This record gives sequence, C-alpha cells and structure tokens, in this order.
Amino acid sequence: YHAYTIWLFTYSSLKDTVYPSAAFATSTALSTSFPFPAPSGYLSVLASIFFSLFWAWLFLLFFSLHNQHQESSVLEDAINKPWRPIPSGRITSSQTRLLLAAYYPIWFGISFYFGCSRQCLGLTVTTWYYCELGGCEQGGFARNLLNTMGYSGFFAGALQSFLFAQQSFVTMTGMPNPEMPDVYAGKSGVWLVMVCALIFSTIHAQDFRDEEGDRARGRRTVQTTLGDKAARWAVVIAAVGWSIVIPWALGLGLVVMGWLLAGAGMLAWCMLRCLLGEERTVERDVAAYKVWIGWFVAVILAPLMGDGLEKAMEVLKRQLGYMDR
Repeated sequence: YHAYTIWLFTYSSLKDTVYPSAAFATSTALSTSFPFPAPSGYLSVLASIFFSLFWAWLFLLFFSLHNQHQESSVLEDAINKPWRPIPSGRITSSQTRLLLAAYYPIWFGISFYFGCSRQCLGLTVTTWYYCELGGCEQGGFARNLLNTMGYSGFFAGALQSFLFAQQSFVTMTGMPNPEMPDVYAGKSGVWLVMVCALIFSTIHAQDFRDEEGDRARGRRTVQTTLGDKAARWAVVIAAVGWSIVIPWALGLGLVVMGWLLAGAGMLAWCMLRCLLGEERTVERDVAAYKVWIGWFVAVILAPLMGDGLEKAMEVLKRQLGYMDR
C-alpha cells in the first residue's frame, strides 16, 4: 500500500521527466560527438542507464512531495488527476510533509554519493522557490524558465549519474580509471544549453491539457499571456526551428534533420488542428503533448542517431568496396 502510494506521487510525470532524462544521459554519454570515455561493455551501459533512471526518479519524488501537498495543488489535482495520493485519500497533506522531511537525508545522501552535489543543491533551491514560495504562480514565461531550470538539473544529474556508474564499473573490474569529466564543460555544456533553450521555448505544450485546472487555481500560463492561438504557433515555430538548428550545430547530417522535421510536422498538426476547424478537446491536447514528448526524445537522442547513421554508412561503404573487388 505505502510503496504504491509513493509510486502514485511520481507516476504521471515519469514519461516527461525521468525517461527523457535517462535518454539524454545515454545519448550524450555514448555519442562520439562528446568527449566522454567509451563504456567498458554492455553490462556497464545497462548499469549506467539504471543509475540515471534511479537518480532522476529520486528527484522527481522529491519535487512531487513538495508540489502535491500544497493546497492549490490538491485543488488542481482533484480536477485534473483525482487518482493522486492526496486527493484520492491515500495520504493527507500533513503526512506528506512528514514524509518529505524524512526524505531529505535520502535525497542529499544519494545525490552527493553519485557526484551530483551541484545538481542536488540547485534543484533543491529551485524546488523550494517553485513549490513553497509561489514560483509556480509566476507568469507564463517565468514559469517556463523555472521548468527549464528544473529540466537542466534533471538532465545534468542523470548524465552525472550515468558517468558515475561507468566509472564505478571500471573501478570494480580493475581497469585504468579515467578522470570523471565535467558535464558542464566543452561541447556537452553547449549541448545542454541548447536543450534548455528548446525546453524554454516549447515546454508550454504541456499546459494546454491542464487549462481547466490552471484556471481553477488562478495560474497564469503562456496561453493566458499570449492567447491560445499565439501560444500554439509559438510551440510549432520553435519546434521546426530547433529541428533544423540542432542537427546543423552538431553536424548530424540531413537524414537526422529530416527525421526531426517529420516529428515537428506531426506536432504542428496536433497543435494547430483545433485552429483549422476541428473541435478542441482535452483528449486532443493530451495527444498533442504526447507527440511533443516523442519529438523531444527524438531530439535528445539525435547525437546517438547521427553516430548510428555514420557507422551504417561506413559498413555500407566497406561492403560496396568488397563487392567491387
């Protein structure tokens, strides 16, 4: 019962936080586009993916406990997500606060052990401001900025956890242990900045589905700031732009760019069809957000996709050369 209650705190956000964080960590750590040490084998890769998932889930639980015990959040969840632990009666707000107090040493201890001290401290401050000091009630673009700060910590921490697991695996096997690289340095730091800018310009795709709850809470969003039509177009234009800029900046080639543009096209259709005469429904807004998640994951996997295509072309060239002989 209690384990399931804890799981329910995080369940609805796994697909848009934990899984993309692990995907970012895996793609960035394994891609030859970035100066990270090569993994020592498949087992180390699997262990590293697990560590990145685990750390990202630890932070998601920390954030969810802070966020969901607020009175305004309980009101919103009663409308949008009535199955969550507090509105469904599985736990009270006061009990959630006690659970959160007990969770702090776990969150800090594991994060520092994984080498994620900077991410832990930054995310703790951001979470406090967002949940406890009213940051979530800021205007639409300020809220986008806070979401971006949260995602940057998610991604950097997941990548740090991935690299920590790889280094630990190397130590266990007795192989020479390379120095732990800085996830914020060099090309990986630029990549993280680009992903954060992408999130800032498109993350309000998640708010269309929750508009009824946001209005009940009195929350200002990008939609209420720009208007529904302009907010939808902002997502579409940014998605198309980033689908071009990121492959170009990382030198990933036209095939990867075309793949991302196809995803951006699907997102554009889902976001704009209500402006073309179709009825707007919550289900369609949820579907549009799921397409955004799919496109976003494709973007953060783009470096690994580019490597795969490059290796495939090398194999094809070798095969063609062999046939010519």
